[in-house]
Amino acid sequence: MIRHHRRFALVDVTFDDAPVGGATVDVWQDATRSNCWSVRVLMPSRDVPAIGTIAGRMRDGRLVRGRMALVGAGSAPRGKAPILVEWRGVGTLSADEVADVASDRA
Repeated sequence: MIRHHRRFALVDVTFDDAPVGGATVDVWQDATRSNCWSVRVLMPSRDVPAIGTIAGRMRDGRLVRGRMALVGAGSAPRGKAPILVEWRGVGTLSADEVADVASDRA
């Protein structure tokens, strides 16, 4: 049984410090009440890594990051077309405190 499922978008996403655009994150608790999460990213089909660290910003300004392991990658329909890649969280998905937007504008 899945409990407490939430889905949210991330912007300014990086994968191992390389920009990848945006991502969709799902978080939930499984039947044992363990916290679980996964991330889906549309990215170039070249060399999709099997493990790495993702980071990105939520709408409220918090920076979210965590380690991931590859679940699967779609197939590219033609040449260099982007593919949908899904990773499963390894460990905790952490979120920093809300960024001070006013200080970013100064």
